[in-house]
Amino acid sequence: MASIEEQRLNKWIKVLHGKDAEMSRIAAEKLGDIGNPVAIPDLDKALHTRTLFVAAVAAKSLGRIGDKSAVNSLIKALSNKRQDVVVRTAAAEALGNIGHYSAISSLEEVVNDYIEKYKNDRYNLIQGYERGLFTTAIRSLKQIGTSKANRIASNAEKF
Repeated sequence: MASIEEQRLNKWIKVLHGKDAEMSRIAAEKLGDIGNPVAIPDLDKALHTRTLFVAAVAAKSLGRIGDKSAVNSLIKALSNKRQDVVVRTAAAEALGNIGHYSAISSLEEVVNDYIEKYKNDRYNLIQGYERGLFTTAIRSLKQIGTSKANRIASNAEKF
């Protein structure tokens, strides 16, 4: 017989894959609260197949669980430029929470793309809707904390 924690975990995993998007979003959040790495494959699937708000919460929950096995999937979400900025920002935040060095180059790409896109447009540099992704990528680089990550973040902050 499954323990109460296992039953709770399985219940939220089932809800995550249900048809009700709001309940799936809540389930993704609850799975992050529980923090059991068993939920990683299900959160990973939600990150890539569900509505943007479910996907964003799934990304954040993967970061809260903090297991490096989620890094590649989060990098994939971050690097997908067709993905909504909300999901990409959540993936960047999660990568910072996990703090694995393998995310540095993808976070650097986000920072460099933003600088390149807005280098001649000071208004959108400060006010643009992608600003949150840019600042989250910088914060995540700082959380990773290697000398390379800190150098990239410091240079981006000067821009």
